[in-house]
Amino acid sequence: MGQTKELRYEVKSSEELGRYLVASRDLAPGDVILTEPPIIFGPKAMPDPEAKMPCVGCYKPIFTDIGERCSSCGWPVCSGNCPGLTDSRHHGLECLVLRARPDCVLDNMADYYRHDALFPLRCVLLQKTDPERWRQVLDQQSHMESRLPGSEAYEEANEFIVEYLTSNFIDKLDGGLKAKYLPEISKELLHRMCGVIDTNALEIRLPEGCELNVLYAQTSIMEHSCIPNTKHTFTVYTKDKNNLYNITVKAVVPILKGEHVATMYSHALWGTQARRQHLRDTKYFSCKCPRCSDPTELGTYLSAMKCMGDGKKVCDGIHLPEDPLDDETEWACSKCKVKLGNSQINGLIAQIGEDVDNALMMGGSVTMLENILCRLSTFLHPNHYHLYSIKHSLVQLYGRQPSYMTEDILDKKIQMCKDLIFITKTLDPGNARLSLYSAVLHHELHSALVLKSKKIKSDGTPKTVEDIKQLLVEAKNSVNEALDSLEDDSEEASGKKLIEVIAKSKNDFERFCKEKNINSL
Repeated sequence: MGQTKELRYEVKSSEELGRYLVASRDLAPGDVILTEPPIIFGPKAMPDPEAKMPCVGCYKPIFTDIGERCSSCGWPVCSGNCPGLTDSRHHGLECLVLRARPDCVLDNMADYYRHDALFPLRCVLLQKTDPERWRQVLDQQSHMESRLPGSEAYEEANEFIVEYLTSNFIDKLDGGLKAKYLPEISKELLHRMCGVIDTNALEIRLPEGCELNVLYAQTSIMEHSCIPNTKHTFTVYTKDKNNLYNITVKAVVPILKGEHVATMYSHALWGTQARRQHLRDTKYFSCKCPRCSDPTELGTYLSAMKCMGDGKKVCDGIHLPEDPLDDETEWACSKCKVKLGNSQINGLIAQIGEDVDNALMMGGSVTMLENILCRLSTFLHPNHYHLYSIKHSLVQLYGRQPSYMTEDILDKKIQMCKDLIFITKTLDPGNARLSLYSAVLHHELHSALVLKSKKIKSDGTPKTVEDIKQLLVEAKNSVNEALDSLEDDSEEASGKKLIEVIAKSKNDFERFCKEKNINSL
């Protein structure tokens, strides 16, 4: 008889957290904590559904107005021969319901074909076709107490999903079909499914650009922390359809026996107030993790503001929240007695955020980004998350054009990379959430160091062999660090592409060193 594999986690529960996971033994970075298949999955609507929609069978993006249609229900598909159209895990089962409205349209298609409504429908269809998975869905938190009629979440789900499914499809089903596949169906149940999905679903970005929402039984139990100790990856590139969209959760830092196993449901590069508001709006809880509780955010000062003084004299102190867990907290200066209200800070940060987003969306030039960086540096700590975004874009522009390849510019780029790497590593030492950011920064640092090694000194004299070797040793370490950061990202489309780019840079670097007879780095 084969031995039963020992679980590396235990499920616990408390009144405050509900169910959560703890390590059942000491775990080292890289240890797999759990691997599990999805309960169920469904496509998300694309950003511009009037232009492109996901095929309901395989989720490849298709042009909305010229694509083929499912011969039974009329929904857009990549091909009438798409294998997913008859697969019950994909379109095969939902098609029985969707064909209740077989008409096709070419106008206002984004409203007529609402892909976000398919996942709740797939969930309720489990009740007869797979009772065990249906039980797993019902076991998930829905937070219906926070989604009452009148709330934004309720009204949005009601208009775009519940009423849409009910009036267009479910109410039109014949009694036999409804009794066979949807014996228990109501608007309340559909609302509950929307709550389950909003609270628990993870997103998978597919290679073609579409996204899926996916529910998992055990992974959903993991609690949130803004300092996560795990990273999850998805099986996307596989010929074994039984393993499709499996999730693997690994430890990224040492986890001692009995310690909580945590993931992150927000963005690691948002400030505390932005993260906590996002979690309240989407997950219905207020985070109190060590990072949120620390005004300095682990010494990064990611949300810190510069003090403007009292109007009479200038102050070079910084403003931090006195109690970051209090939404009405005052922000106190580290050097003077000036305090600012939370609403003042929020208003300023919101306006700054719009300015930064607009600049980045316009594909800002070096001049534009440097100007906004200079202007915002008057108000924000150098490590503020809005300045991080600008600097992260700048380091990818410096050294790319002849006018931005001087030694002074390269020195600025090198220092900027190192500053951002410090922030990134402090917030995410195990590359749980910021591996792509870390890889880009180390890669850009590598390129700047290599370019600098090829230039003469600013005083016109050539660099010594020792100067060059020192730069190249650091460049070698940086490119290796970039690839190490992406160790678990090869299944993601963006990670796979970045690995190819960095691997090419490493090969070019090794060839350069060989040509210069610099082999002992």
